[in-house]
Amino acid sequence: MRGGGDRAGWPVGIAGVGLALAAAMSAGGQAMAGDAFEAPVALRWNGVVPEIQSADGAFRLRPRARVQVDGSVTEDSAFPDRNRSGTEVRSLLFGVEGAVKGVSYAVNVDFANHQSNVRNAYLAWRGQAPVGEWELTLGNRMTERSLEGSSSSEATPFLERNVVAQAIIPLKGSYGLGVMTKLYGANWHLAAQVAGDDINNPEVTRDTVTTSVRGHWNPVKSPALLVHVGGWAFHEDFTDRVTRLSRNTFWGGQHFDDALQVSLGAIAGPRTSDGYGLELGALTGPAWSFVEYGQREIAASAGHVTVRAWSAEAGWFLTGEHAPYTARTGAFMRMAPREPVSHGGPGAIEVSGRIEHLDNTDAPQGGLGDAVTLGVSWRLEEWLRVTVNASRWTTENQAGAFIGTDDGESLTTRLQLAF
Repeated sequence: MRGGGDRAGWPVGIAGVGLALAAAMSAGGQAMAGDAFEAPVALRWNGVVPEIQSADGAFRLRPRARVQVDGSVTEDSAFPDRNRSGTEVRSLLFGVEGAVKGVSYAVNVDFANHQSNVRNAYLAWRGQAPVGEWELTLGNRMTERSLEGSSSSEATPFLERNVVAQAIIPLKGSYGLGVMTKLYGANWHLAAQVAGDDINNPEVTRDTVTTSVRGHWNPVKSPALLVHVGGWAFHEDFTDRVTRLSRNTFWGGQHFDDALQVSLGAIAGPRTSDGYGLELGALTGPAWSFVEYGQREIAASAGHVTVRAWSAEAGWFLTGEHAPYTARTGAFMRMAPREPVSHGGPGAIEVSGRIEHLDNTDAPQGGLGDAVTLGVSWRLEEWLRVTVNASRWTTENQAGAFIGTDDGESLTTRLQLAF
């Protein structure tokens, strides 16, 4: 939302959260009324979040919220319309999550990009397998795809996910309505999903089916060093109703400036698409580094198109914290500083850098992009974070209003509250 936004979808989104809350409480009430669930229920505080929980843990319910407010400025572009500044509510998310006996649930609605969208809306079952723990999910859930694409936006080191997560992506987007299964081991995990469209997608992309898989392995996992190796792939079949395929990727480490994007152009008559990628990283003490590569192969009636992207990034916590990485899923997670400001400490201060490249030029009107981003992130509390990113970027588009080679700088800052 930039200076306001379309409010038409807001009542629907708010109603969705309300219905989810009512359904969850109803399910909890039925469980509490049963013979197998007689434990008292109490209101507890989980950090700054109130949580309703039974004494035996069989019933849990707590609210979920995220607020991300950005300020951004872009300068030195050869195109005056790209030199813009302003503010944006990048995300305003509300929801509930919890569990009723052996079933966990989550429903989140995000008010962003001038509309309301249901994000996670699923039921999940978990159990033990001979090699570890299994999980089965039914509903709308984020697809695992790349390191940063599998991480929540509130946990990634930079304000925006890297180019591999943004550009090597199926038509349905980051979420899909379907079935997902995961298997967790001591130092690895594997996830597979078969999904239709994101529950919010327009009718034109209905019936497109996407199959995806991702896994990670930590061959070294010790207090001194952790090594991450990961890989992923997806396949999608397009229906006849998808007559053209296009995608514009925001550039310069920002999301406010719609004019600053790298274009894929329009690909007529798409039939199938296959994406795949590799992840490699290491974490030691307060330092971390990751490299990602992704590629998408698009088969269309007019020919074949390959999209390539890569990203290399590293960071260092000046205050000594370990990088916010979870070995359970091989992804970034939200972290708590060792000495939060509320306890008289400095919080957690991180400096980071990223280089990324996107090549859409195999498409008839595809563009090219390069960017270098430096960042500083200050986590005052587990739920409060301030981040500043400065990017030096180059684009080369063959279609749209900004044809030709261009370069410039973008500076973006964000205030984030998440719990």
